[in-house]
Amino acid sequence: MMSRVNKVIIGTHTVLANGGLKAVAGSHLVALAAKYYNVPVIVLAPLYKLSPEYPQSADIKIRNRFVSPESLVDYAESIQVEKAQIYNPVFDYVPPELITLFIFNT
Repeated sequence: MMSRVNKVIIGTHTVLANGGLKAVAGSHLVALAAKYYNVPVIVLAPLYKLSPEYPQSADIKIRNRFVSPESLVDYAESIQVEKAQIYNPVFDYVPPELITLFIFNT
């Protein structure tokens, strides 16, 4: 589908000091697909989303919030699910080289 798109517009939770994003889970994959097909990725954000923090590989994992996957997996149907560790992250880190343009509210 990405080959038929002429631009990708996403929002963000935080714009980090290096130009990377802390965005909704799945944003990194969409941005990678857009880069592969040379589709520009435009980020819309208000100014209060700017952060002076720089990302670090360990920092991104620590600050990510994980939610319960109960809405995704029906525990009643499977006994094996009790033995599995399921991570359901809320945010992705999108590196600045995948972003084409930022549009802020001022």
